[in-house]
Amino acid sequence: MPVTHPSFTHVMSCGLRLRCPRCGQGRLLERMFTMNHDCPACGLKFFREPGYFVGAMIINYGITAAILITAYLVSQYFPEIWHASAEVKILVWMVVAIVLSLIFVPFSRGIWLAMDYWMEPWAD
Repeated sequence: MPVTHPSFTHVMSCGLRLRCPRCGQGRLLERMFTMNHDCPACGLKFFREPGYFVGAMIINYGITAAILITAYLVSQYFPEIWHASAEVKILVWMVVAIVLSLIFVPFSRGIWLAMDYWMEPWAD
């Protein structure tokens, strides 16, 4: 049975809501950092091969870097906002980078899975 090509907006909406890109109902995650292997609603396999979510790590890095670079440039443009030593600023930026990257782990996986499913839908 051929798989129909889904719309980009539907698939990305499902990815950002951490739902299955095929049915939009099943949750991607069991817990914050534990993904389901299959969709609980339609049975779509989320893990296609070893190393499948390397692309999600790249998305996560890109989102985190974009936010940090933007925040850093804004802080440099308005230096009167934050009066702190360079050491304190570096420590704060490091902590923010770690926290942001952890927050974006599930969303980057959802985006990666949605983009892959949109480009080449698979049956199971």
